[in-house]
Amino acid sequence: MNISLRQIKELLITAAKKYVSESEAEYFATLWLESHFKKAPRMNPLEEAVFDLKVWRDHADHQIKTVVEKPGACVIDFNQLAPSLRIKHVHDDLEKRAKLNGLAATGFYNSTGITTLGMWSDGLAKRDLIGISMFNGGTNCCVPFGGKRGIMGTNPMAYAIPTNTHPMGLDMATTEIPFFEIKQAKEKNKPLRPNAAVNQKGIPTTDASAALNDDGVANLLPIGGGFKGYGIMLLIEILTGSLIRSLLSTEQTSGWNPPEYGCLILAIDIGSFTDLSTFKTKVSEMCEVIRQEPPAEGFDSVSIPGDRGNANLKQIEAKGEIELKDELYDELMSLTK
Repeated sequence: MNISLRQIKELLITAAKKYVSESEAEYFATLWLESHFKKAPRMNPLEEAVFDLKVWRDHADHQIKTVVEKPGACVIDFNQLAPSLRIKHVHDDLEKRAKLNGLAATGFYNSTGITTLGMWSDGLAKRDLIGISMFNGGTNCCVPFGGKRGIMGTNPMAYAIPTNTHPMGLDMATTEIPFFEIKQAKEKNKPLRPNAAVNQKGIPTTDASAALNDDGVANLLPIGGGFKGYGIMLLIEILTGSLIRSLLSTEQTSGWNPPEYGCLILAIDIGSFTDLSTFKTKVSEMCEVIRQEPPAEGFDSVSIPGDRGNANLKQIEAKGEIELKDELYDELMSLTK
């Protein structure tokens, strides 16, 4: 079935405001759809939304607890709830702290995890803040430099920087490919891109089956395949693990267990460092200079991080509707009652 974007948003708001305020529900629905549509057609936004709403329905008696609260820092124990429904609360608090201190950070753990980091950065950029987010999820996915077995997470990161048009933004794993790509390649019997994974002997392979061990361990390589990407991945590991009272990948249970993962969101108040209007204009001008560069052979154009996602979003918004499985629609409808 086809469903309008307006109807999807209304259903999400109706379902979410059973657990949070109406303004929080609307904020969640808006950012959720925008950030997930930017990743279209790779992700179906409603599958993850339904999952998060079910978590709140099934754990309605759970209470979120702030365990650290300082002028520039906050740490939240989400008590196995989905953070997405409280994103407005987190962003409101980050904005307030960043305006006072120049920058602010909020970490959280013991949650159901995050399906897309982009929304946590995008929402801050809409407030004329620089948003940076990171997450140490997915144990047993990434091989340490010089190793042959995945023992770390894919440790994604995202950022969003305000400009005079749409934010410049990036949302990526710090492995050469995200975990879902290796699963899709195996299911469809397609080769992996070169230098993205190794087999059980630590030798680079494009065979997805060879890069997945029998015990479910994925042998993905860090971005770039070497020590530089590995170093970035380890930085994210520490910032989203021990720093915010969560677990490191080496301490986590094997497999997918989101309550053991941590997330850190940083907000930088541009106006505390320089004139906001000048900053946005300079960044916008830089982006345009880069876009005007002649493309290399095999490329249609030179782009800026965020261009493809915003093009996806505009295309879906212009269409005004998306295709939705009947059973998923029924499930979402049930969550509104």
